[in-house]
Amino acid sequence: MWYLVLSRPTGPAEERRPFLGDHLAWQKEQHGKANVLFSGPTADRTIGIYVVRAGSLDEAKQITDTDPYHQRGLRAYEMLEWNVNEIMGAGFHD
Repeated sequence: MWYLVLSRPTGPAEERRPFLGDHLAWQKEQHGKANVLFSGPTADRTIGIYVVRAGSLDEAKQITDTDPYHQRGLRAYEMLEWNVNEIMGAGFHD
């Protein structure tokens, strides 16, 4: 299953800045494990968005909870279960 994560800051950017390297290393690790398929901020940098692929909602939350920003309470997230039906014109259904 696929999960869309919308991650929003809980405080000023100065609080997160010291942990940016940890967050980026976490993202790279999750991409390497194929847990996170896409990631990046909105154009105005107000929301971080990533797509998690996991076997269940609980597993997706466990993965997302390990983001250093979320662990430290510097960002809070909303997770949406996403039924993907099309990828670049190659339709499929679960």
